[in-house]
Amino acid sequence: MKPRRSLVSLLAFFAVAFFFSLVVSSCATPIAPSLDLTPTSQSLISGQSVQLTVTRRFPGGALEDVTAKVTYTTSDRTVASVNEHGVLVAGTQPGAVVIKAYDSNSDATTIASFTVVAAAITSIDVSPPVVALTRLSQPRAFTATAHFNNGTAADVTNQVVWSSANTDVAIVGNTQVDRGVVIPVADGDTTIVATDATTGITGRSTVFVTGGDATLAAIVVTPNPSTVPVGMTQAMIAMGIFSDGSTKNVTASVTWASSRIDVATVSTTGVVTGVAAGDTTISAAGLGADAAIKGSAAAKVVP
Repeated sequence: MKPRRSLVSLLAFFAVAFFFSLVVSSCATPIAPSLDLTPTSQSLISGQSVQLTVTRRFPGGALEDVTAKVTYTTSDRTVASVNEHGVLVAGTQPGAVVIKAYDSNSDATTIASFTVVAAAITSIDVSPPVVALTRLSQPRAFTATAHFNNGTAADVTNQVVWSSANTDVAIVGNTQVDRGVVIPVADGDTTIVATDATTGITGRSTVFVTGGDATLAAIVVTPNPSTVPVGMTQAMIAMGIFSDGSTKNVTASVTWASSRIDVATVSTTGVVTGVAAGDTTISAAGLGADAAIKGSAAAKVVP
């Protein structure tokens, strides 16, 4: 009889253990979902933006995009800000910032860190890019526009250092009251340069100075470049720049030519006709004494 009692006792023990495990399982706290924030870290340039993505990860592997459902906070709004849609914008103040996303439904939190660096100048444009003046012309104000590596542009006329390559022809102001103002001195030509003191990047403009009556100094042909389908036409425009700084449409008073008439022809009024696919140069030259003054534009003929 003893073996039979041992078997009954063993079965009773397992029954109690199974019941206890059910009770413990029913009382256990369910595992809460977690959050993933991407990107987790990144370096941004002032003014740049990035779309954050927040994913709610459930036990078992299920995922849910909750980017627009969580609450965002930033450790420093001057370094970076983030809106309710998860778009982070790098501010003007360089530095490090921590972005936190909070999910009120699951009480879960996740963070990401970003570094913001100042925007840097990549190029400078000086306007006007070419100008003709006489010795009697009034001082002409030039402007400098900087282009940055974050895709923005800004007027830096008062921040750059101005200089003239030939001060015998024209000088340019470089003080707070005359920065970028060009004054003609004598006949000739010079290059006006705007330099960013930090990077050494420069922008340039060409200045022609003459002493007599206004004469044709340069011709600018637009559009440049131009694209013309085969069998179609494109009207070109020739703008004359004169020695007194004035400009005039001289489309009808220049000589037009195409470097490759097998690709495109041009009429006496500057109308280009596409002949065959390829590249050509459309030029406009002055008449008579101005025949040496020319302007040109690249033209591409496409099928």
